[in-house]
Amino acid sequence: MTLPHAIGVALLVVLAGAAAAAAQSAAPAKPEKKPAPSIVLQIANGRAVALTELDATPTGGYIPRVIVRGLAAGKKAAARIETDKDCVYDLHGAYADGSSTESSGVDLCKDPTVKLVD
Repeated sequence: MTLPHAIGVALLVVLAGAAAAAAQSAAPAKPEKKPAPSIVLQIANGRAVALTELDATPTGGYIPRVIVRGLAAGKKAAARIETDKDCVYDLHGAYADGSSTESSGVDLCKDPTVKLVD
């Protein structure tokens, strides 16, 4: 291959790369996905026993979401939960001593504080 021919081939490669880059930059940008609406819950374990798990299930739903695990007695924690259609949830807490608690129809948007008491 002669030098002028090699320069011509190299120029074609550079131009082809530039055209491909221009085509990619001209492609429409994907719209950014909006984050799901959510709230931050304040959970206080006022019981004398550790909370092993606190779950929330949208009222009328079937799949619980774990909100917090391993919250010692007398401790507090914050947790974020996505609010799909509304803020009304059924809460279920399980404790280290085998006991449990249930609260149905809790509107977490009106009051994002969950106080666990004996």
